[in-house]
Amino acid sequence: MIKKLLFAILCVLYGTMMYAQSQGSIQGKITDAETKEPIPFANIVIESGGKQVGGTSTDFDGKYRISPIPAGRYDLKASSVGFKPIMVTGVII
Repeated sequence: MIKKLLFAILCVLYGTMMYAQSQGSIQGKITDAETKEPIPFANIVIESGGKQVGGTSTDFDGKYRISPIPAGRYDLKASSVGFKPIMVTGVII
């Protein structure tokens, strides 16, 4: 009985570790190119094949983090009122 329980726990832990290795995250800081000031509340979207996979907004200091993201290649879009939208293609997670 104890061996079966231990085996079941190990299987669950192993599956969790395998899942964790195929996931990633992306983080960064959005700043004004001229003044280098952070841009708060900008919208960040990641896409794969034209479909949105995730997204968030920057905090007051212009920082953002999106997770979990399946491993792969993505396009990252940043936009904010009063600024030209920016796209970075081919971001590898």
